[in-house]
Amino acid sequence: MTASDISAQPPASLAREFARNGAVRARHLIDETWLSQLADAFEALKRGGQDLSNYYGDADSGQPDTGRGQTIVRDDCWRLSDTFLRFIRESPLARWAAAILDSTHIHLFEDLLIFKSAGAEQPTPWHQDEPQWPLAGRKMASAWFCLDPVTSGTGALRFALGTHRGPLYRPAVPPERAADVAADAYHFDGGDLPSVDAPSSGFRIQLFDAEPGDVLFFHPRMLHAALGSAPTYPRRTFSIRMLGDDVRWCPKRSVFHDWLKEIPLASGDELRGERFPLLWPARPT
Repeated sequence: MTASDISAQPPASLAREFARNGAVRARHLIDETWLSQLADAFEALKRGGQDLSNYYGDADSGQPDTGRGQTIVRDDCWRLSDTFLRFIRESPLARWAAAILDSTHIHLFEDLLIFKSAGAEQPTPWHQDEPQWPLAGRKMASAWFCLDPVTSGTGALRFALGTHRGPLYRPAVPPERAADVAADAYHFDGGDLPSVDAPSSGFRIQLFDAEPGDVLFFHPRMLHAALGSAPTYPRRTFSIRMLGDDVRWCPKRSVFHDWLKEIPLASGDELRGERFPLLWPARPT
């Protein structure tokens, strides 16, 4: 795929690959103009983010706290930046998500800005996103992309292919969130997270390199992990979480963002309205 293909519909093979593996890479989907504007917006958004450098650096997670590097996370960028709001409404991402998910509508669930400073050694361990989403349904996808090149040595994502068709596992969280996870235990039919990297695990693992402009679409039930950033430049990432036709509200206590506990929806409700805006079909301007 080349830059001239950006306005085209994704090939049917991409939707089939997503259904089979749970993750696909779309090359050159974001053009240079958007990348430049997002880079300008990134610095201002990052300044208000939360330092989660040690989120997984505790005894229960099994991950070392290296004390080197910094990870900053911020959500709700679409409510804070006019540039980012225009991007999620006008870029090809929602249209491609609709085709990949075979969905007539795409609504925004949330977004994340993720900043890993240069030389951040601590990886993000294997996890799923869906266990901490108060949602039920199958037509969900994250559009994940970086403003910097990512490779096996600079923060690329790894996926355990096909795990989007499997169970939900109990998420690894800091001790202060353990009670919420325990309260939601009935959702986690897979039990504890498996040891994906164990030689006998049997998981099919794929790493996706990505250049600026490339987008990874993956299902939030996918087991995935990320490596540390490059020693000489940071990893500047956005992840846009999008919902299709069959997704409904499913209340949980063990949500990643506390504001999700305040949403006035009942179990089984559709996610609509100002908080979960329609991205596709695009509304007339």
